[in-house]
Amino acid sequence: MSGNRHSTLFAKLHDRVWIFPALSLLTLVIGQICQEECAVLRGDILGLDLNVLGIFLYSLLFISAVLYRKFYPRDWLLKLIAVVVSAGAGAEIILVKFQVQNNVYCPKCLISGFFFMAMFFVVARDLRKWVVVVLLASGAFIASITFNGSVTPSYAQEIRYPGFGSEKARTEIILYSDYFCSACSKADDQFNAALRKVKDRAKIRFVDVPLHAGSLEYAEVFLYVWFEAGNNFETAIKTRETLFEAAKTKTDQFEVIRILASKGIPFNADKKKAQEVLRGVYNPLMKMDGIRATPTLVVVQGGNRKAVVGAAEILAALSKMSSP
Repeated sequence: MSGNRHSTLFAKLHDRVWIFPALSLLTLVIGQICQEECAVLRGDILGLDLNVLGIFLYSLLFISAVLYRKFYPRDWLLKLIAVVVSAGAGAEIILVKFQVQNNVYCPKCLISGFFFMAMFFVVARDLRKWVVVVLLASGAFIASITFNGSVTPSYAQEIRYPGFGSEKARTEIILYSDYFCSACSKADDQFNAALRKVKDRAKIRFVDVPLHAGSLEYAEVFLYVWFEAGNNFETAIKTRETLFEAAKTKTDQFEVIRILASKGIPFNADKKKAQEVLRGVYNPLMKMDGIRATPTLVVVQGGNRKAVVGAAEILAALSKMSSP
């Protein structure tokens, strides 16, 4: 008896399968109500924004399902819908995996994805099981190599912070260091040489970790220069070299600023603005990446964040990235 009820329910859902893409589409359209929660997640596939791609896909499936049900009930059309949905379900698994890995969730994405997966379970029965498995695997694989996602913490929505290299790059490099860290100081020239080789293919960020007395004041100075010079990579490198050198004699902030001025390095000593970046951007970033030691390099690609600790390991990672 229970089996008959399930069969009847499945048949009703199958006849009204257009409901699922309609609900997914409606979720995206009214998704602005969760704008704050969803804004921290960004992603695209082959350069197409996921929100735009989702609206296009759900609209296409909705129109196709209505066409099949009302005007063109051809078996091949239903199977085509099932093929697209099955491949899309594989991609949806990758998108959910990205959110789980980063522990950041978008209600709009999850709700629309739920309706889409419900549609998958209804229409997948129109295909052979092995075909469904192949389509799922293919969709997941293609999404894994074409999906470019990023978690932009809520603090970064309003606070600008330093970024160098290629703004359009799909790879982001974050170098965590401390000007009073001897290992960071010794390897700084090598880091700079390696970063110059990858700056055209990656976005580069320097995050100062306050592990020693005086670290915060030096971190402020670096930001003072950025406020005036902007995302000029060579100016940033020159500033960092000056700060590492000054740290060897524990030069105070006032004298460090005087040294920068003598070298013709521009700066804007806005302490309040610097504190906003340090507290609102750098601290959450360090928490996100679990920074416990310097130097540490974090490479962000798609939904993956990979940390490398130690000068030798960082140089090896950068060398690998610079290889053709």
